[in-house]
Amino acid sequence: MESYGIEKLKSAIKITYKRYTGERTDGKATLKDVAKFFNIPVDRKRTEDYIISKIDYDTPSIEIKDQKNNISYAATYTGRAELLDFYGPTQFNSVISTSPIRTEENLYYIGNDTPIITKMTFTDGEYDLVFEREMPNSVGFVIQDGIEMSIKYIQNITHNDKVAKKQLFRKIYKIYENKSNNENFNSSFERFYTFGTQHRIKWGNSQDKYIYLTKTGVVYGINESEQKEIYNYLRGICFENTDIPSIKSYFPLNLDSKDYPLLNDSKIKSAMILKMRTKDSVNHSLKIYKSDVISVMYLSNKLEKFNEDYHYKTIAQEEYGLPNLSDGTITSEEIQHILSSLQKRLGNSIVFNVIKNELNTFGTKIDVIDIRKETVQEEPDPISPKLFIDKPFDEICSLVSEKKDDYFKLIKEQFETAAGINKTKEKAPTKVLKSNNPKK
Repeated sequence: MESYGIEKLKSAIKITYKRYTGERTDGKATLKDVAKFFNIPVDRKRTEDYIISKIDYDTPSIEIKDQKNNISYAATYTGRAELLDFYGPTQFNSVISTSPIRTEENLYYIGNDTPIITKMTFTDGEYDLVFEREMPNSVGFVIQDGIEMSIKYIQNITHNDKVAKKQLFRKIYKIYENKSNNENFNSSFERFYTFGTQHRIKWGNSQDKYIYLTKTGVVYGINESEQKEIYNYLRGICFENTDIPSIKSYFPLNLDSKDYPLLNDSKIKSAMILKMRTKDSVNHSLKIYKSDVISVMYLSNKLEKFNEDYHYKTIAQEEYGLPNLSDGTITSEEIQHILSSLQKRLGNSIVFNVIKNELNTFGTKIDVIDIRKETVQEEPDPISPKLFIDKPFDEICSLVSEKKDDYFKLIKEQFETAAGINKTKEKAPTKVLKSNNPKK
């Protein structure tokens, strides 16, 4: 917002507040009228429950207390969008409300009624459960081209004699709105990962996996995965349909599309690529392409020293073809056929079991895509961001506060399963959270 616009607002806030207090008699105003400048909700039926404890016309900023519900609001016009890690000219209204139940942060463009981003935090001891929704915007250097909902599980720790927040687990769901045609389908993106970029503590295995659901098919990617007892790293990408624009933009961080030129072959309909290094320092590579046949290429090798030189020694190599079971792109049935063929060659080895797990995940998602046709039902996850992306935050607050212990227990179990902290733990029970059903 231009500076002259801010100055006009400052004047309007001052006039409205003085009309509310009675210092000016040239008009009337209510507390709700003052609060409106700062996107603070006030129930018109009980304005007597609210008090303005502080106001600053120069910043501008305000503090309001809802005494009945014990909610405190603090709003400030600022150029610092902390929720988006962006600093610029004064153009935002930052609103923080706190109650015994939760803390809620909202960031608005000044004068707008819809928040750019909302963050609601629940605390249980040293842990936080955070719900965050970001609307389409162009704040900062990254354009948010869809609606994104994320759920984070955070541990509050002491690091170098300071309290710090350590992200343990995060799940993201994003909808890219379809504006190019009239098809009743919006592409989506899901991602989950353990831990964050700041490794203040080391705990368990790491996983960073994602799924794109597009109108042409499923893309399943593994940015990075580590299982301490099995492999140092696992990376991969699986395309149900390779006929998509900018295929390289779907690739994980540690794989390069240039290394897989067959993806540019118009005859290739589907592709699955996995790379892994096991704890014995053996490298494993699997490439599967579907065209007029299904081509499977597996290679394992190890870097060894020979006469003061290093070279890769081949341990195993398999290259063979399988007949297609159906026309078109890869199917979950064909994935099972591929796995059967690999099992005959690799046996029930650790490597095969890792491959099996990842390809089965991909195959399951291929089936899920038919949800658009209402032919397959996706297994519900009561704490999936997909269920919360359209819910008002007041409703989210009610849902979580009603069963707070259950939500914290569930996110903890999901984190521990993803991080391999408790391998004997059974799948987290979901029946206790039946009240949070997705919209039909």
